[in-house]
Amino acid sequence: MRENNESNLLRVVGVESVLVSDLEEFIEIAALHCYLENNEIFTLYNVPFEIAKAIEKLNNPLSEEHLDLLDENDSRESVYDVLLLLAPKLRELKNSIKKVVIDSYDANKGVYKASIHMKINGISLQKKMIPSHAIFISLLFEKPIYITKEVLEISKALNPLSDEDFRDEE
Repeated sequence: MRENNESNLLRVVGVESVLVSDLEEFIEIAALHCYLENNEIFTLYNVPFEIAKAIEKLNNPLSEEHLDLLDENDSRESVYDVLLLLAPKLRELKNSIKKVVIDSYDANKGVYKASIHMKINGISLQKKMIPSHAIFISLLFEKPIYITKEVLEISKALNPLSDEDFRDEE
């Protein structure tokens, strides 16, 4: 895997949750469209539904759409809902996080990996994370998200749909 130097990175300029929920059929499917600075789209599939809902709430805090996603029979909040409430108080964590980079693909498991870059007490750290979780943290604390050009090329080879297929649906 190549080094994540700046010339190998594309900035994510927007993230959109794609949510499909049919409570009668017990179906909840989620994906994330990551819109890149070069006008391409990187899509993460099989995203945990709770993460996608939390990102939808971050993007549209007063939207009626995410109110429709609430299960009237379950008044519990997720850890992501609590983090949304606590985000303003977590200043030290916010200052520690520098960026998130979706930087590798594990072909054996069929999953992407992301690195969260942090600086704690003067020590730079990188921790591997599930990309959707890393994206949520990055959006929560308003930190930049990047994808390596190599991972974008892998996603194109794996995904037969083009960016235009996604734009036409909207």
